[in-house]
Amino acid sequence: MVRILKVPQTGLRVEATMESPHRMLIKSQDRPKSVQSMRVDMPDILGGTDKGLMPLEALLGAYAGSLNVVGNFVAKTMEFDLRDWNFTVWAEFDPRGIWGLETVPKPLRVLHIDARVNTPETPQRLKQLRKTTTERSPIHNLLKTAGVRIKDNWEIVAPNGSATAAKPATKPQPKSKAKK
Repeated sequence: MVRILKVPQTGLRVEATMESPHRMLIKSQDRPKSVQSMRVDMPDILGGTDKGLMPLEALLGAYAGSLNVVGNFVAKTMEFDLRDWNFTVWAEFDPRGIWGLETVPKPLRVLHIDARVNTPETPQRLKQLRKTTTERSPIHNLLKTAGVRIKDNWEIVAPNGSATAAKPATKPQPKSKAKK
């Protein structure tokens, strides 16, 4: 098992430059030149040039990336045999606030995550990996603090392609009383 003795505190910084009214070049000066930038843009139909992800798509991608990085670290520390995985992340989004039609305090209402995990581990171990990964993911915690409801489905995908779900723990529902 990997043990961390001391973790240095660090700051993060990016610089963003407008390339057009709907496109932004975002750079990190602290990263190697080969990975230091990305573009966010809007589709042509919304006035953009379609040369980058939309800002909310970038957020969803950052969330998947956070799950990957944190999850691989967690898998290593708990000696979880993680062979491969992929995430599909999508959001129920209310665009009325962007268009000025209405005040929308929570434009991202629900975020859905489908994780397909290639591993020989048990569903119980996958539940443990999911729980620890989401607890440690800074983007997951940021979204939860913002009041975004997160629905996730993690399933084991064996090398033969079959799947076994590792569903999140749910509270038992009270049994309804039958009318006599």
